[in-house]
Amino acid sequence: MFKIQPGLFIYYYRGYDLEELAQYSTFEEVAYLLWLGRLPAGAELERFKAELAGRRKPPGHVDEAVRIAPKNAEPIDVLRTAVSAMALGEDLSDRSPEAELARGLKITAAMPYIVASFDRLRRGSQPLHPEEAKSHAEYFLWALRGERPMEKEVRALDVMLIIYAEHSMNNSAFTAVTVASTLSDMYAAITAAIASLKGPLHGGANVDAAKMLEEVGDAKIVESWVDQQLSRGRRIPGFGHRLYKKGPDPRLKVLRRLARDLAAEREDFRWVEIAERLEEYATAKGISPNTDL
Repeated sequence: MFKIQPGLFIYYYRGYDLEELAQYSTFEEVAYLLWLGRLPAGAELERFKAELAGRRKPPGHVDEAVRIAPKNAEPIDVLRTAVSAMALGEDLSDRSPEAELARGLKITAAMPYIVASFDRLRRGSQPLHPEEAKSHAEYFLWALRGERPMEKEVRALDVMLIIYAEHSMNNSAFTAVTVASTLSDMYAAITAAIASLKGPLHGGANVDAAKMLEEVGDAKIVESWVDQQLSRGRRIPGFGHRLYKKGPDPRLKVLRRLARDLAAEREDFRWVEIAERLEEYATAKGISPNTDL
């Protein structure tokens, strides 16, 4: 949920300031907070993390669905199909809060394996299941690359997961609620939400923004590239938002810092410099950036 002040959005998750959660918490703590209404104590957090870790490897038929997916498929399409397949063979008649929470854990825990495994398979490698990974973020990066990631990379992804964990009734959340309101099952609701997320006017804008950075390639040509796009009546990926019409997405404050820190760790500022120049030039033209950038 967010609170609107004149010219300012302040985000809260269950009463906690999002910026403070991004600074001091982990994705696991925030997931617990959003699902159960409070931050976990030490032992509660460890149990919760253990429950997630124990569900990271999906059922065999889901793993097989990922393995047989065409290598030219989009990862989000494979994820959507895999989540739908997770419902097969399960008794869905129990709709108690405990049963639904278990399904939420099962889906959330398996997503990193599904996406990382498909990417490895389409690159000619075999899926990995690094059981020693200590967090959701570390597991994904490790399963994706086949080697333990740097701590700053893990923390950057961890904060990204926190930033994206809740955004009020956006399109994909609304879609999930609509499906769930018919008393359909959890897997159906999340499958529909992923389908909504894919669209270029929603989560798919991340892909377009990444392609834009690659197309621009050099911060020195940002101005001419933007002018050319606007003269042709084209959108600038990563800019504009139905909610933030008079200023940038407030979550960018956290993401800018993350991008700079990670660039410094890698000693490679190319992409962040392009993004910063895009933000500066487009903002001067009255187009505000969003988290997709």
